[in-house]
Amino acid sequence: MSKKDELNSPGILQSAAEDPILIGPKLPTIPPFTLPTGQTGSTGVTKPTGIVSVIFRQISTPAPASINLTLPAINVEVNQIVKLEGVFRSDYVSNPSLTEFSVSSVLNLVRDVTIIAIQVEAQTNIQKPANTQAHLTHNVSVIWVDIPPPGTYVYCLNMSASGVNISTSTIMDRNLTATVISI
Repeated sequence: MSKKDELNSPGILQSAAEDPILIGPKLPTIPPFTLPTGQTGSTGVTKPTGIVSVIFRQISTPAPASINLTLPAINVEVNQIVKLEGVFRSDYVSNPSLTEFSVSSVLNLVRDVTIIAIQVEAQTNIQKPANTQAHLTHNVSVIWVDIPPPGTYVYCLNMSASGVNISTSTIMDRNLTATVISI
């Protein structure tokens, strides 16, 4: 029998399976054991984890070029943060008789009386043909994680839409959402 035929013969594989000594030694079983433990302490106060509350206000009716959107008072405890999401849309129409205009949309995120975030979208020196109206829309948004000390806070979104050489500026859809999260 050739070396190749000898290695491929069923007898080689069968002899290893039939003789446990050819497979390897069998290890002794390990008896079960436990480690010593200390005293169990008292159970602490259980606090909620994750999202504690979600508060929001959303309005879709047209508003003047400067307006506020205020949430009800929010209570923040130790080890809690407030994720704030604010957005508003402002629409502009240029003065038809002029050939240039500028617009600005400003979002101020306020905690009590302190501005904590500002977002601005502005476009200046926009050119257009005379005796035509240009329509322009801004969508201004902010996401902010506030980490205030424990207490009760009022969050507000101050919005303004202004411009030069425009016939109208209107604040449309607006939303402010506060999510209190235990960390």
